[in-house]
Amino acid sequence: MPTSTCLRRQLLAFPFAAALTPGHAAGPPLTLRLPNPDAYSAHGQFFIEVLKLALDKTAAGEPAPTLLQSPPDLPRERLRQLLQEGQIDVMWSTTTPEREAQALPVRFNLLKGTNELRFLLVRASELPRLRSLRTLQGLRALRAGAGTFWSDTQILRANGFTVETTTKFESLFLMLQAGRFDFIPRTREEIDAELQLRAGMGFAELPGLALQYRQPLYFFVSRHRPQLAERLQRGLALAAADGSFDALFMAEPGLKVALARLRAYTGLRLQLRALEAPAPTAS
Repeated sequence: MPTSTCLRRQLLAFPFAAALTPGHAAGPPLTLRLPNPDAYSAHGQFFIEVLKLALDKTAAGEPAPTLLQSPPDLPRERLRQLLQEGQIDVMWSTTTPEREAQALPVRFNLLKGTNELRFLLVRASELPRLRSLRTLQGLRALRAGAGTFWSDTQILRANGFTVETTTKFESLFLMLQAGRFDFIPRTREEIDAELQLRAGMGFAELPGLALQYRQPLYFFVSRHRPQLAERLQRGLALAAADGSFDALFMAEPGLKVALARLRAYTGLRLQLRALEAPAPTAS
């Protein structure tokens, strides 16, 4: 049996498993099919808690939702395809015009802009040559490395950068080490972790310089469930207004620190033009 058929049957089987859950007096709970939070992205459990918070704010007495996770080995592009087909209901992602055409964006920036600054992971041996670069024109003479399906790739190319890509995350670091390109743009949290994890690979951060571009991260809802998208939009607005979203955000390890460091950064910020997508209505 083809792999895609097996995966689809596995996903479609989830609601039947949910039907076996003991019922509630208030009626059956809402059932939502989601990506596996730990396999899909950093801070996956945080996004699940935000989703539950938004649903709770608009619950009107109904029971807590049943959240069903997809298999952990599904790649992101496959998950986006399943969302478009209505085989999963919600996922979280940075936005692009293509993604907004395929699913319903809930325009609330879940990361509060903490991913806006991108620091440059480079080969340490290249620091003497690269330290003098202080303009976008100078940086455009370099080659960037990024994931094939990253929204960063589209942003960099739209701003005149040459970008080498790969579908395999670990290959990026081997390619940088081998000189296939000159830098990988990373968030503060990412570059700190990667310098520690790959201490023996000869990498460094290019000091005193960062790229900055708007890259909001939204919930995306299947176009088969427009009422769910509207409900999440209302719930997030309520959570922002009463402070419960900020409380959840500040309790998430890494995000509070990332926000503080973003605001405190005093180095050079080179502004890139964002992709042509509507601005968020809340953050």
